Amino acid sequence: MTAGVSAVVVAGGRGERMGAAAKDVPKPMLPFNGKPLLEHLLLWLKKSGFASAHLCLGYKAETVVSYFGKGEGVGLDLRYHLEQEPRGTAGSVKDAAKDIPGAGDLLVVYGDLFVDMDCARILKFHAAHKAAATLAVIPTDHPYDSDLVKIEGERLTGFYRAKPGEPCENWAAGALWVLRRDLLDLVPVAGLSDFGKNVFPAAVARGMELAAYKTAETLADLGTPERWEKFAASGGGTGAKTL
Repeated sequence: MTAGVSAVVVAGGRGERMGAAAKDVPKPMLPFNGKPLLEHLLLWLKKSGFASAHLCLGYKAETVVSYFGKGEGVGLDLRYHLEQEPRGTAGSVKDAAKDIPGAGDLLVVYGDLFVDMDCARILKFHAAHKAAATLAVIPTDHPYDSDLVKIEGERLTGFYRAKPGEPCENWAAGALWVLRRDLLDLVPVAGLSDFGKNVFPAAVARGMELAAYKTAETLADLGTPERWEKFAASGGGTGAKTL
């Protein structure tokens, strides 16, 4: 089911919300259950049927390259794409896509996620739709610091942030999505650009279709110490968790 789809991992952030824990290493390299969080993610990609993965790196990229090398330890052919200047999540993927062969779709996932979901299902869902992108959307228990989404049927119609005292739904974009490459035309060739803040809202404004893949599988954002500790305390990947 992964045929023609390339896996891209965005792992270039500084991890500022993790505080001192991410001072000396990129956030995806923080240890979790005996190995770096990024290693868990790459092993999930291998389990899902991918033979290779493209890593978008920035902050302390040498730490990642030194640890994983060509990818023998995770059973993947790893290709590295290093930022020459800060480009944001969307900018880094646009730059990397120039060096990814073919014209197939891209499975994009952030490197600070712990993922345990059936990848074949979202790829099949995406293939059945004609959307510019399919986003995994998950129930969240922290709506006030999440990228919340508005959904009509299986279509995403808006993105917003919850405000104290105002009602909101608890569906959030889960930082894992499948993109058709022409969506990257919305990303500028220079400067910062973020999928959640810039690209997806721009796509909706232009009338482009974005599909919502609802899931309650494990797609845990471990971007803060509180979420990290909560997930570890809950069993760290056993059973369905969406944080």
